Amino acid sequence: MLLASALLEGSGWAGGVGDGNLRLSVTVNGRADSDVRPPEVRVGAWVVKRYRLLNVSEADLHRVRVLDPGAPAGSVRCPAVLPAAEEAECTARFRAVAGRHVHPVRAEGDVPSLRTRLTATARAGYAGVAGALGLTEEVVVATPGTGGGGASATVTYTVTNRGNLPLYTVRVEDPGLALAPGAPDCGGQGGTVAVLAPDTSAFCRTTVRLRPGTYRSAGRASGSDRATTLGTGGERVTAPLLTAGASAVFVVREAPVAPVPRTPAPGAPAAGAPAAGSSAGAAGAAGASAGAGAVPAPGAPGALARTDTGTGTGTGTDAAGRPAAPAAPGAGAAPGAVPPSSVSPGAVPPAPPPGLRRAAGVDDEGFLGRVRRRGREAAEFGVATTLLLLLIPAAVAAALLGSRRK
Repeated sequence: MLLASALLEGSGWAGGVGDGNLRLSVTVNGRADSDVRPPEVRVGAWVVKRYRLLNVSEADLHRVRVLDPGAPAGSVRCPAVLPAAEEAECTARFRAVAGRHVHPVRAEGDVPSLRTRLTATARAGYAGVAGALGLTEEVVVATPGTGGGGASATVTYTVTNRGNLPLYTVRVEDPGLALAPGAPDCGGQGGTVAVLAPDTSAFCRTTVRLRPGTYRSAGRASGSDRATTLGTGGERVTAPLLTAGASAVFVVREAPVAPVPRTPAPGAPAAGAPAAGSSAGAAGAAGASAGAGAVPAPGAPGALARTDTGTGTGTGTDAAGRPAAPAAPGAGAAPGAVPPSSVSPGAVPPAPPPGLRRAAGVDDEGFLGRVRRRGREAAEFGVATTLLLLLIPAAVAAALLGSRRK
């Protein structure tokens, strides 16, 4: 009755139970000496741990379990009961993480009838290895120059080894910009970084000339850590090609148009030349004549377009077109004229006002002379004034003739 009751309760036999009756061995990815030579497993690959338990006691073990700090919680699976004098296997399967993970492992089983717990320990683990390649990029567009033709863009690629193994022959390319092979400058090595140590970065740069528009850079980096690792069954796994990518969108602006120099119209004064009617032009017009006779100022009615040079002894014309008599030596000067003694040799005397010249011949002209003079002055006074000037002298002349006949 007592034996049957003990079996129904799941308790083991009391005889042959003690320390050392439970034994433990562990293999990691097929390697049994993982405590001394932890297998190298690529980061992210599968790790398979097999825990072999041997119960050499004469009692069954209940609530069998394995405590392994090197395995994620809940990843170890064990049978509920390990019968006496038999063995069982617990397993764990999880993804490898970087670093060395070798820890003590503890196996346990209970003998309820004796209120005893059998234990066993072993050391096991693995080493997670890999070179991890990362890539970022930055684009700087130069300010476009005048004259069109686009601008240059400088792209900087930053490659980083985020793993725990060196990377070899890291090559940088950019199919988005259609760069030639080896175009990025990686320290004078033609688009390739020979060795990139763990936790370090390298820079590659390229400058391209682009027309105005929107562009997308698509950087690509590739390399290898050359590490051979172990698979879940202990097979050798060659190193894969590691890759990384990055992209950036940038805009090349339209270059500003160069200003077109303005050509002055024909006859327009050049830049810096005195404008028409300025004081410089007036001074040149005032000194254009060097003769003794008075010459009308340029622009006055009946003025002569000439330039005189010489000693100042010349002959001019009066308002009626007759030659003017030369001034006698020592004779009184006409009103407004400059005496010869007051003009220095080579100097140009100022021209007298036109009104004084007209007054000089008024006393000598007759009726017909007045008519001709009025006609010449018609351009200055207009049609109405001309008519008045013609009619008034005619009326006066008619009155004079009538009084003489009486």
